Amino acid sequence: MLKFLVRRAFFIILVSIFIVFFIFLGMGMARNSDLQEPNFDLVAHSLTAWTRTQTFFDNARQGEWGSFQSDAGEVPLTEFVREAYVNSMGLLLTALAGSVIVGLILGSAAALSKRSSLSLLTITVLGISAPSFFAALLLQQGAIRYQDAFQQRLVSVAGFGWDVEHMLLPVLVLAARPLAYLTRSAFISLDHVMRQDYIRTAAAKGLRRSGIVLIHAFKNVSVPMFTAVSVSLRFSLSSLPVVEFFFAWPGMGLRLIEAINGRQAQVVAALAFIMGLTFLIVNLVLDLIYRLIDPRLRTEE
Repeated sequence: MLKFLVRRAFFIILVSIFIVFFIFLGMGMARNSDLQEPNFDLVAHSLTAWTRTQTFFDNARQGEWGSFQSDAGEVPLTEFVREAYVNSMGLLLTALAGSVIVGLILGSAAALSKRSSLSLLTITVLGISAPSFFAALLLQQGAIRYQDAFQQRLVSVAGFGWDVEHMLLPVLVLAARPLAYLTRSAFISLDHVMRQDYIRTAAAKGLRRSGIVLIHAFKNVSVPMFTAVSVSLRFSLSSLPVVEFFFAWPGMGLRLIEAINGRQAQVVAALAFIMGLTFLIVNLVLDLIYRLIDPRLRTEE
């Protein structure tokens, strides 16, 4: 286990360095393309990006990333990133928690009911394939049309607030793809497990169906379901900039788009670094949970 943790820690550090380096490299080349006489020396751009990467991590060790110029004046970058992170994580965790609970219930109920799975799988494939910007546009336009027709606002179509009115639409869009994927994964995994010989043996011994499902089936479904949660997190993170842009939610996604448009490389690097580090740490926690749940992984290691 210690060797595994050391390897993963080294991997997280290496990936974090590459994230920041390529952000500085890409932002430097984007700024260079705006010049009247751009310099296309990739080696020079790479050396500059590496120097800025070293400075970035030196400042990170001291807990201070400096400040940057915004519309509101000089803003400390640490406070700016912390506020955006809290706003995004609140939205993201709400959507992910709802999709996990509802997806597990729907997928498990469908697998245990032994009914036709064609309609369920079709709906989940459509949910996974639907672009986030299209779902956001439909919901936003639907709320606007409702307000125009009935002269009453159903929900807020843009803005920030920790209430149902402001959070409902962005949470629905963020939860759409994870919900479809988790429902599909729960159905396929549990349906496969319920067909195994040890499940038939437990039923032949006279065990109750509820005990078979809770004790034997769900324990063997837990590993693929944790994997599905990890994939769902990727779905949500990839949709975050689009959702926050559509609904004017002041989180990391919206701030990242604004920083890229403003050519603020330090802000883009800080936001991308925090988002990447969050995802890497979540994957590490899930891998540790895998090893606690499934003894075969510990034996192989």
